Amino acid sequence: MGNKGPDSAGEPSTSMCFGRREFLKGAAGVAGIGLLGMGGLAGLSGCASQQSDAKSGPVSYTPGTYQAQAEGKHGTIEMSVTFSKDRIDSIEVTSHSETEDISYIPLNVLPQVIIDTQSIDVDTVSGATLSSQAVIAGVTDAIKQAGANPNQLNHFDPQSIAQSMAPGTYTGEAYGKWKKGSIEGERFGCPATIEPTQVKVTVDETSIVSIEVASCSDTPGFFEPATERIPKDVVEQQSVFVDTVTGSTLTAAAITAATAKALAEAGASLAGFAKATNHEPKEESYEADLCIVGGGTAGSTAALKAVEEGLRVVVVEKTARISGEGSCATGALAVGSKLDAQVGNHVTVEEVFSNMMDYCYWKSDASLVYNVLDHSGEMIDWLQAHWDECGHKGFSAPKETSGTSIAHDYGKGTEKFQLLWDNYIIPGGATLLLNTKAEELIVENGTVRGISATKQDGTTVRISSPAVLVCTGGFGGNKSMQNEILGSSDFYLNGVATNTGDGISMCREVGAVLSTEVSPHLAEFCSNDVLDFYAGYMKFLNQTGFLMVDSAGARYMNETFCITHALARGASAMRRVGSSYIIFTQNDFDKLLNSGVHDILGEDIITEYKMRERILVPSYYTLQDEMDAALEHNQAWKADTLEELGELAGFDPSTYERTLADYQAVISSGEDTLFGKRPELLHRLDEGPFYAVRVISPIDGTFNGIKVNDHLQAIGEENKPSPAGLFVAGQDSGGYFSYPYTDYVGATCGYALTSGMMSIEYIKDYLGK
Repeated sequence: MGNKGPDSAGEPSTSMCFGRREFLKGAAGVAGIGLLGMGGLAGLSGCASQQSDAKSGPVSYTPGTYQAQAEGKHGTIEMSVTFSKDRIDSIEVTSHSETEDISYIPLNVLPQVIIDTQSIDVDTVSGATLSSQAVIAGVTDAIKQAGANPNQLNHFDPQSIAQSMAPGTYTGEAYGKWKKGSIEGERFGCPATIEPTQVKVTVDETSIVSIEVASCSDTPGFFEPATERIPKDVVEQQSVFVDTVTGSTLTAAAITAATAKALAEAGASLAGFAKATNHEPKEESYEADLCIVGGGTAGSTAALKAVEEGLRVVVVEKTARISGEGSCATGALAVGSKLDAQVGNHVTVEEVFSNMMDYCYWKSDASLVYNVLDHSGEMIDWLQAHWDECGHKGFSAPKETSGTSIAHDYGKGTEKFQLLWDNYIIPGGATLLLNTKAEELIVENGTVRGISATKQDGTTVRISSPAVLVCTGGFGGNKSMQNEILGSSDFYLNGVATNTGDGISMCREVGAVLSTEVSPHLAEFCSNDVLDFYAGYMKFLNQTGFLMVDSAGARYMNETFCITHALARGASAMRRVGSSYIIFTQNDFDKLLNSGVHDILGEDIITEYKMRERILVPSYYTLQDEMDAALEHNQAWKADTLEELGELAGFDPSTYERTLADYQAVISSGEDTLFGKRPELLHRLDEGPFYAVRVISPIDGTFNGIKVNDHLQAIGEENKPSPAGLFVAGQDSGGYFSYPYTDYVGATCGYALTSGMMSIEYIKDYLGK
C-alpha cells in the first residue's frame, strides 16, 4: 500500500458520508469520497434510502439510531444504523481502516443493498470478504439492539429486483492501485499524472449491455488481467459482486466500483446487481514429470529450462498473471556473463563469494551461495539469448565494474517474462494453470507424489508428479505468518500482497524445516501503516539526518545510517524499534517543500553519499498535503515547544527529556560522542514550531524460507533432504541470504532467476532423466 509496491495497502477512513477528497485524504483512505462525479453519489451513500420500495416483512423495530461495530480485515468498522418502526432506514459507516478501493463495494454498495431489500441474507464481495462480513455483522447487531430478530428479515433474491434504468452509456471512475497525486507509479511504467480508472457502461432498461474500460493508470503488467476479465464477467453475470482477479485486486475493485457508480447514474437498483459468482463443483487432474508451484521469477526460469530439457511440466499460479515480484525488480546480481566481458568487468565468482560470506559472518550456506553465483553468469547469457531472438533489449551491462553495484539491469515490467511464456514455455508444452492456488503437497512414504490445488471458480485440481518445485515468493503479504516467524508484523508492504507464504506452509506441513535466517526484506526508505507515505515524499524523511527516536522518546542510532548504510544499519535499526519518530523544525519542513533535500543536506554531502536520483528532486511539492493528513490522523504532531511535542506524541517524559538534553548538548559541541554523527548533519532544534512524524519499516517481502541444500532440495529434520522429490527456489528457499540483507544490488532478483534455472539440473538428476 501499499505499494506501495504493486497491489497492497491498508488505509483508514473517518466517515462514509460524502465530500470531495484531496490527494492525501485519498492516501488516508476516506472510502467512497470523490471516486466519481457527484452525479452517482446519492444512490450509493448508504446514508439514506428515500427510493426503496422493499417490504420489511414481519419485523418490528424500536425506532432510533443504534451504534454497532465489527472487525474487518484491517481493524474495527464502526456503523450507525437507523430504524423506523418497520424498516431499516439508513446505514452509515462512520469509521474504518479498510483498504479503500477493495472496500468501496462492501462499505458503500452493500449497506444500500441491505436497505433496499430489508435483508441481511446478502452475498459478500469477492476480494473484500472480511469487510463484507463486518458490515453484515454490524447491521445484525444493530437489528438485535433495536429489538428485532434478524432471522425474520426478508430472504434476499436479486433476481426479484425489477430494474427500470434509462437506456444509454454512463461513465464511472475510481482510483485503483495508485491514488490521485501519487508520484510512485511512474517508476513502474504508469503515467506521470495518475488518473482514475474510467469505465463506460451501456445499459438498456433492465440489464447491463456492455462495459468498456476507457482508461487505467495502474501498473502495466498488473492491471491487464482485471481489465480483460472483470467487464466480461459483470456483463455475463449481471453483477458487480463478481469474483475478483487475484494479483490485480485493486484494479478489479476500481472497475467494479466505477461500474456501480455508473449504474447508479442510470437509475439502477444495485440490489439487483449484487449476486456473487456461482461456483459449480468440478474436478481436474493432470500428470507431469514436474509440478512448479508459483509462476513468478523463479517459476518462470524453472519452467523455461524444464521444457527445454524435455520435462512434462504443469505450473500452478494462484494469481491471474505470471512474473510475480520479478516485474517490480530492476536488475539481477550475476557474475561472469558475456556482458561483463564486454565492459571489462573482471569481478570473479570467488571475489563476490568471499565478500558476501564475510559480510554475513558465514551465516549463509557457503555451498549454496557459491553454486548460485557460479551459475549466475550462465543464467544471464541464457536468458539474453532468448530475448535477443524476441527483439527485447533484455539485460544491460553492469554500470560499474567493481564494488557492489554490478547488477545486470533489465527494467521493471512483465513484458520480458511474457515473451518467455508466449514464445518458449507454452509452445514448449508446459501447462499453465492461472487463478489456481496450491493447497497441499501429496506425499506417500516420504516421497512427493504431486499436489492438490483449487481454482478460483472452485474446481479442485490434482497434479500427479514425482517432483515438485515450490517458489511462491515468501510471505510479505501474510501478517500472521510474520508474527509467528519474525516476531512482528509492524511493516508496510511495498511488494506483492499475494505473496502469502503458501509454499512455505505446504513444505512445513510435510516436514521440511525453516532456515535459521528467515527475515524481512527491508526497504531503505520509511513508511507508515495508517497512511500511504509511499504515494508522495514523506517516505524520504529518513534520508535527511533528522533526529529519530523510538516510541519512548529515546534516540537509538546515528541517523545518517539511513543514507549511508540504508539496509545493513539504518533499516535494521528501524526494524528493531518498530515505530520511529522523526523530529524536525518548521524551517526544516519549509526547506523540504521548496527544494527537497538539497538545502537540508547540501550538494557536497549529496555527492559524497551518491544519493539516489529519485530523492533529488527540486521540491517535495505534495509534502504539505501529506503532513496535513498525517496531523489529522495522529501520525504526526506539531507543537510550539519540544516539550509539548513530546506530550502530544506520547513519549515517556523522563526518557524524552534526557534525549533532548543529550542531543542539544551534541549540537552545541558539534561532536556526537554517543553515535558519531558528522557535525554537518546535526540539525539544530532551537526554533519552533516543531514536528514529530511516526514511521515504520517498509518491506519488499521476505527472504529465506525453507532450508535447502546446494541442490535446492528441501531439508527436513537431521539436516537431510526430506521429503524426497521436493525442491524449493526463490524467496521460499533459505540459505542464500542472511540478516541484514547483502550490500550487493540485485541479489534477490538474481537469486530467484538463477535458482529457478539451476533447480532443473538437479530435478533431472533426481528423476533419472
